Amino acid sequence: MVDGSPSPERHLATLGIDHHRTPIAIREKLAIAAGATVDLASALASIPGINEVVVLSTCNRLECFCAGHPQRDALLTVVARHQDLDPAVLTQHAFWHQDTDCVRHLFRIAAGLESLVLGEYQIVHQVKTAYETAHAAGFTGSLLNPLFQRALAAAKEVRNRTAIGKHKLSVASVAVDLAKQVHGDLAKARLLVVGAGEIAELAVKYLVAAGVRSISLVNRSEDRAQALADQVADFKPTVLPWTRLAEALTSHDIVVSSTAAPHAVVTAADVRLAMRSRQEPLMILDLAVPRDIEATVGDLDDVFLYNVDHLDSVVAANRQLRREDLDAADAVVNEQVQIYLAEVRQDRATLMSQVAAFFKDVVDHEETRLKGKLGVIDTQELRYGLERVGNKLQHRLLAYLRQHGDDPQVERLVREMLGL
Repeated sequence: MVDGSPSPERHLATLGIDHHRTPIAIREKLAIAAGATVDLASALASIPGINEVVVLSTCNRLECFCAGHPQRDALLTVVARHQDLDPAVLTQHAFWHQDTDCVRHLFRIAAGLESLVLGEYQIVHQVKTAYETAHAAGFTGSLLNPLFQRALAAAKEVRNRTAIGKHKLSVASVAVDLAKQVHGDLAKARLLVVGAGEIAELAVKYLVAAGVRSISLVNRSEDRAQALADQVADFKPTVLPWTRLAEALTSHDIVVSSTAAPHAVVTAADVRLAMRSRQEPLMILDLAVPRDIEATVGDLDDVFLYNVDHLDSVVAANRQLRREDLDAADAVVNEQVQIYLAEVRQDRATLMSQVAAFFKDVVDHEETRLKGKLGVIDTQELRYGLERVGNKLQHRLLAYLRQHGDDPQVERLVREMLGL
């Protein structure tokens, strides 16, 4: 460690893309289905110098957190190859944070400060899941374990000590606000929700709260859609079979889509056909990444298509109104970063002390043993000789530890060798 940050050998780094820098057309090519992040983590772990990996994939970001001796170009190559993407495209959009900047970036993500919707609360669960998945697969160790544990603790501190999460906002809630702006009184609107995952569930919740009383649900699993419908206490949404999705476009005013499909589930041909039977405009909110709705749908007359990148106007107003909350949250994050760095320094100093104590114990034991066997001897000279041997041995070990900075592999081996 140097000045409280990971050593110049860059033992912590993240390579990532997010909604701040990368359009949805690129993000959807880098989207990884839930549970499939282990494959990418495995590919990254095979890079020489990478000891630990956590892959975080959400609708707005893909981030690869690495520990060891990560090199940007090597990670770029592997991620691009894994996602079948031109490395030049990834290079153009990817960011690279090292050491303390990497720590601060992760803490900000967990606290919801890097989210599309400031302070959104799903991200904490997503960070936790990403870490637990990597940990269960054996891809985390002495650097990423404490880093992610502290990041989750920092997120909790931010929420407990600031109002950043007070409004419990999410992408789904912002989408509903946009629907209000465009459509007006949602109580008169006929809503179609496509999908039955977390975002769809939140969308239904906010739609009902906004006064909607006509909701139809379409999902590949009708049982899952029915379970979502049963959660609505005020009235019972209609559950339609997946085969009626295209037909349902003709009888609804607003469509909110958020499936986990790897390709579009609504085509321009579907919507064009539906519009022939409609007199009113159709508003479609595509909250999925990859997108559920073909992009050319937005070119059709009387069709208003919005995806997550179109929520900026609502999000920008929200962020401006909450500038004071953001500043307070930033201060807590910076404080938590310093606490983490202090803990890392302490762990390092503790290991060095433990190595010295190990050899002192060996010397003490041998001195006692030899005194008993040799009888009357020059005990001072005996002690001096044993300490010289012990110091020479620990000097080589401590020097090796210093030369290898905070390499988790080296620290783990030393602890295992000495039983620390």
